[in-house]
Amino acid sequence: MLNNVRKLIPLLSIMIILVLSSCSNTKRYVHRKSKKTRVERTTATKYRTNKKRGRRETVATLSSKRYSIVQTAKKYLGKPYNYGGKKPNSGFDCSGFTSYVYAENGIQVKGASYHQAKLGVKKSMKDLKEGDLVFFGSKRKVSHVGIVAEADKGNIAVIHSTSSRGVVIDDITNSDYWRKKYLFGRDVIR
Repeated sequence: MLNNVRKLIPLLSIMIILVLSSCSNTKRYVHRKSKKTRVERTTATKYRTNKKRGRRETVATLSSKRYSIVQTAKKYLGKPYNYGGKKPNSGFDCSGFTSYVYAENGIQVKGASYHQAKLGVKKSMKDLKEGDLVFFGSKRKVSHVGIVAEADKGNIAVIHSTSSRGVVIDDITNSDYWRKKYLFGRDVIR
């Protein structure tokens, strides 16, 4: 009976991994007998061979900080725009929204959009990940900020507080308006 249970454990592990791997940005945990090792990754579940033990180890996935930031931001969809607004009950301006969402996730991002544009590490559009900040403007002058809600195969969707519609999600890759105004992204999560 014990041997049958031992045979089922890898199968159950694989099933759990498949269920959890639906998140696109994840952290992985390598499970060993008495130890857990966390490693940042952006792809789904994998297997790897432990050379010392000569066997395959399964790698389980859990939600990352990026996922948490996007989920927090989505809670405020539909909140109205308010110039200088930094709280949900009064509404948000663009930088107030990003500051509030990041603060709820333990990351301090303060100031206007042009101040936030100096934080973290600069990224091109093709390198953006969920949770990164994206900046818009003209002639290199930053005038708007949002959070990447989805980055999939070159398509970027941003959640942001717009002056005309409040907190919304826009596909900036297929929008003539936002694509023309896009300047760069910043990773402040690292």
